Amino acid sequence: MNQITTNKLTMLLIISLLLVFIEVTFFGNGSIIFALLGIVMIYMSISKRRKWLFWMGTIISIISLFSMWSLRLLVVATLIYILWQLKKGSPITISLPKQFDYNSVEAQPIIQNKAFSFQKTPTNAYEWQDIHVQGIVGDLTIDTTQTLLPKGTSLISVRQGFGKVRIAVPYEVPVRIHFNTMVGDVQLFGNRMPRLWNKTISMKDGYNQEIEHTVELIITVSTLFGDVEVIRK
Repeated sequence: MNQITTNKLTMLLIISLLLVFIEVTFFGNGSIIFALLGIVMIYMSISKRRKWLFWMGTIISIISLFSMWSLRLLVVATLIYILWQLKKGSPITISLPKQFDYNSVEAQPIIQNKAFSFQKTPTNAYEWQDIHVQGIVGDLTIDTTQTLLPKGTSLISVRQGFGKVRIAVPYEVPVRIHFNTMVGDVQLFGNRMPRLWNKTISMKDGYNQEIEHTVELIITVSTLFGDVEVIRK
């Protein structure tokens, strides 16, 4: 069995970026400008909630990227490699470091890791699971008032490039929030803060030193260009 290890995938990514850099720097291919324009349109579609703008930006980005000879060469090389392996009769698999048996895990995450996604938690009652999600572009809505948070500390961790994260928490649950971004707007419990530029903020709400809290929620959000909104309901 011929396995594509994580190191090989990393090397493939580095070679791809190097080819793109060489083409843009020495051959003056302007397609990368249109690709960046498409990415900006995708980001604007997230903030303005315009799906047509999202798909237009996606199409422009794909066409621009595949008009670059470096990426076309990479695609051809990948197809030749796959056909060669199929001719040898060797199945191609991706090998990741195995820390535990993934097949033994039956529960599906509430929100899944996706490169491009518009996701939200169920609108009816659901069983709580700690949320750890990452992506490139996304608009996430997490409502913890439709579930019963267990005793102890519950976690919400979001890492993505572009998009907005909305989180609703119950009035009686104390919350700690950590948010860092390159550029982003923040609205916490009805209070809008000035736009952040390459900053990190931390705050807590709902804690009472005279009461021993049995439940708490920790929210960690990290974005390149993105907004976060946390409300109580």
